[in-house]
Amino acid sequence: MADAAQEGDMMPQKTNWILVFALLTAGLFSAAQFGKLTLALPVLRETYPEGGALVPLLISVVGMVGILLGAVAGSVVARVGLARALISALIAGGVLSLLEATLPNLTSFALLRVLEGISHLAIVIAAPTLIASSASDKDRSVVMGIWASFFGVSMAITALVLPSLLALGGLPAVFYAHGLGMLVMALALFPLLPKERIATPVPVSYLAEHRIIYSTPHLLIAGAGFVWYTIIYIALLAVLPVALKLPLWVVTALPLVSIVGTLWGGLLGKRISPDRLVVAGFVLTSAASVIVYLASPAIWPLFVLFFVMALIPAASFAAIPYFNAAPTDRARATGGIAQLGNVGTTTGTPIFVLVFDQVGLGGVCLTMVLFCGLGIVCTTLLRAKTK
Repeated sequence: MADAAQEGDMMPQKTNWILVFALLTAGLFSAAQFGKLTLALPVLRETYPEGGALVPLLISVVGMVGILLGAVAGSVVARVGLARALISALIAGGVLSLLEATLPNLTSFALLRVLEGISHLAIVIAAPTLIASSASDKDRSVVMGIWASFFGVSMAITALVLPSLLALGGLPAVFYAHGLGMLVMALALFPLLPKERIATPVPVSYLAEHRIIYSTPHLLIAGAGFVWYTIIYIALLAVLPVALKLPLWVVTALPLVSIVGTLWGGLLGKRISPDRLVVAGFVLTSAASVIVYLASPAIWPLFVLFFVMALIPAASFAAIPYFNAAPTDRARATGGIAQLGNVGTTTGTPIFVLVFDQVGLGGVCLTMVLFCGLGIVCTTLLRAKTK
């Protein structure tokens, strides 16, 4: 059994692409823990009419778990062991989704969603950490760029298959398909995962983990840029269709453009360090946001905006293995990026909706520039402190 330091030294000479794409598929199912309710919200409201305004919280509760437990979850996953944590989380997620298919009362459903949030968190920490360990040095930025696209890819796939599942058997069919898919992935990944890779059993303390992550530049740098991206990205998907009266095809195409940009960012990461690529992404996003305002109501600047903005998540995830050699540190850094990412996705939409309601599209674009500036400052300062 290898400890964390030894694990950091065991870099593969060749990338295990089968394992990389298997782990990516696990990530797609973890993202679907959001997407299956987000895209089926009207049906969910009909199923639980007594829930009223609380029904949308069934979607966000998964993110709330990430905010509360993200930082400490990285250390917990490292202590349990990456492979064991991932397989357990997939099995738990599958079982929870099958239980949701019974459409229990609203209180029980909410509890299942809280537990699903824990499963989601374990997957999005263990999977990218294992992906980084499965790639050679020359491919690591590429595979992390591929991982960074998992949320957008999952949402696109879910949007494609959801209508058929709903027509086949309503919400239960959606939950059954999702649950069985997660269980199949647990079974498929079990023989592929490197069983010898375990983490050093370090003590886990909620307050101490937050102090360690947020006071250690190399653990924090990935999340410190990513949080500003998540504040912007989800909010724009909510605000821009209203602000610019976008047709449905544009709203559908923008996340797909982001996926292409993320993959391009992974390729650029082979030549540009992650911190510089994050800064470049924020600079280009600022410029594109100005063009969106000046060229309004033209649609083409939106595609430019979402393409260049996608450099930021690709570089942010690449920063985890770039600045952290040991899997324990990578798990901690991934826990930090998970927590900060959930902070961004939870707070971004209310901020941008408020800005749009008060000052319109110009205020939205100016707010984007301000958040990009914060991302540049945070990344630059932390890079200067990272040895």
